[in-house]
Amino acid sequence: MTGQDKIKTRALTKTEETILEALHFMLSFEELKEETGLTDETLADALRVLIRDELAQVLAWQADKDDFIALDEIPSDLSHHHFLATKRGLFSYHS
Repeated sequence: MTGQDKIKTRALTKTEETILEALHFMLSFEELKEETGLTDETLADALRVLIRDELAQVLAWQADKDDFIALDEIPSDLSHHHFLATKRGLFSYHS
């Protein structure tokens, strides 16, 4: 285990656990909402915390690269983006 893997993780809420469980694979906001059964507001609020804490990342399609790229800042409207758990997020979920 590397030093980065040993970063102390905080306790996850039940909502955050539900989201991270679904984010083993990249999902759109709508797919994630359907998978978790959360409302738009609850999902967006929890995603902002997970992204801020580097437990999940927000991705946007970049046509010129023909691929999704991780965004450095959290957009105000998350409904048009995709999400994926980070290594740290998966570690937090499974520990």
